[in-house]
Amino acid sequence: CQSCQIGEGKFRCLTCSGDQTFCHSCIVKAHQFLPFHKVQEWVRKCFQDKSLKELGFVWHMGHGGRRCPFSDDPQTWENIPLDAEAVFQPMETINGLAIPTALTIIHSTGVFVHNVVWCGCPGTKNQQHLQLLKAGLFPASTTRPQTAFTFKVLDYFLIDALECKTSASSFFEKIHWMTNNSFPDTVPNRYRELMRVSWLWRDFMSQKWFGFGHDVEKEPGKGDLAWFCPACPQHGINLPADWQDKYDRQVI
Repeated sequence: CQSCQIGEGKFRCLTCSGDQTFCHSCIVKAHQFLPFHKVQEWVRKCFQDKSLKELGFVWHMGHGGRRCPFSDDPQTWENIPLDAEAVFQPMETINGLAIPTALTIIHSTGVFVHNVVWCGCPGTKNQQHLQLLKAGLFPASTTRPQTAFTFKVLDYFLIDALECKTSASSFFEKIHWMTNNSFPDTVPNRYRELMRVSWLWRDFMSQKWFGFGHDVEKEPGKGDLAWFCPACPQHGINLPADWQDKYDRQVI
């Protein structure tokens, strides 16, 4: 391992720059804040894909990625051995609020599944969707979310649809191939969720751009979310004051 110089360096990251190899514990520690990197493990004669979830990575909501102090977790996950020989079963015996949720997350580089532990601080009950939004993830539902989209992939799809006229079906097929180009059918299909979330995202972004993002008292009226068109004839802007007498209305 090029980090600790102790463990066997048989893990590498395809997303990180360089050709460093890490042991089990160091690869998880190095990706504590990089959940969408793609990791491989050396098995006998070649590298094979390995998810961070399989290596024991746990995404704690809130508190900067650390375990919530109000969690009912009787164990301290930082003390669990993550060496190459350890048989690690992530969070199977946890009680209370620290029971993990297998969350499917769609990013611009593929589809990922992570063990997510929700924040258990007072006042956060039934606010899992808000915790995801604070983490830069848009939940597909507000009640017990099981799927989320990163803000980056939603922006990417919005631009791709506007400029390249890419449909949601074609866009998600591309995500399928980026996740697993050998067996894309094994990737979870979240096409319907993408359709619903992309509509909401486009509406929220439009309200933000037109000044309604943080105004809960004023709702958009008719035409308030329409883009200004400089080519359309508009009185006082690109029409003379006497346009009604000078031009035939049919011409305008």
